[in-house]
Amino acid sequence: MKLSILDYVPIFEGRNATQALNHTVELAQLAESLGFYRYWVAEHHQVFSVASSAPEMVMMSLLEQTSSIHIGSGGIMLPHYSAYKIAEQLKLMEARHPGRVDLGTGRSPSFKNVNHALNETKTKTISYKTQINDLMHYFNDDTNHNHRFKGLQATPLITTKPSMYILGMSKQSAAIAAEKGLPFVIALMGQANHNTENVINHYRDLFKQFHPQSESYVIISTFVITAEHQSLITQLERAFHLWLVRISYLDQPEFYPSIEFAMHRQLSKREEDKMNHNQNRVISGLPTDVMKKLNDVALRFSADEIMIQPHVFGETHRKTLLKLIAKENMTE
Repeated sequence: MKLSILDYVPIFEGRNATQALNHTVELAQLAESLGFYRYWVAEHHQVFSVASSAPEMVMMSLLEQTSSIHIGSGGIMLPHYSAYKIAEQLKLMEARHPGRVDLGTGRSPSFKNVNHALNETKTKTISYKTQINDLMHYFNDDTNHNHRFKGLQATPLITTKPSMYILGMSKQSAAIAAEKGLPFVIALMGQANHNTENVINHYRDLFKQFHPQSESYVIISTFVITAEHQSLITQLERAFHLWLVRISYLDQPEFYPSIEFAMHRQLSKREEDKMNHNQNRVISGLPTDVMKKLNDVALRFSADEIMIQPHVFGETHRKTLLKLIAKENMTE
């Protein structure tokens, strides 16, 4: 199975952003040595417990300190930015590291105040589909096409181009990916499986209509928790679910909770209910069981690739998780 990684760059209790970013570099290097295909970085604003507010900055650091693994964004929330500027940033990375740069884009608006802060200087709203068109225009150095910025090229001018991916949960996003002939990335976020299946089928059906001579490509992303012993898995689950509940608070926590903090935290009834509701947002268990569940997901949705999110507490536990998953994948 082709396996990849999506990293939120968590800031653990007792750690700071510098340590979190340094750990992400180490984890990407480990992922490369273990044979993971790509390593992506998420984008989150006003979430104090992660250090991934500018994935393009983290990407360049990872590209400079790895040699073969694909590095990308999972994803850059395009409506917040100029497609022209994003194209220049990604082409600069591609110039330094040809054939290794992935641009995953989404359109989540984030928190209301974040959305306002990122868009306050804009004079008009550009549709997401138009921005995707713009990016493809800039990456292809297309000067002849009747583009709204005719003759404008994103520099540097290079002979290769970054790979583009559309992230989404809806049929609307799937339709854009299909029409543009781009891979589609969808997360298992606890929604009913039939909804995921419907969105993926919609993407594949439209892709065949628009591009009958090409192959569609589906990546499914999911949180994963595993360790060598069930007792530790249970503790890691507790810390993960407490983090997941607390990031929805207006008063954001400043760190990803330690196992000790999570095990001793007295939960409110609301928190308990929310944690129970979130149970199916993560694939968890002993390594063999997790690998079986990942294979079941890949088989059910005919996924071309699975992207795991190793969002567990502790640098050592994250590294062990990757090693265990890679080992299980080799025995398949």
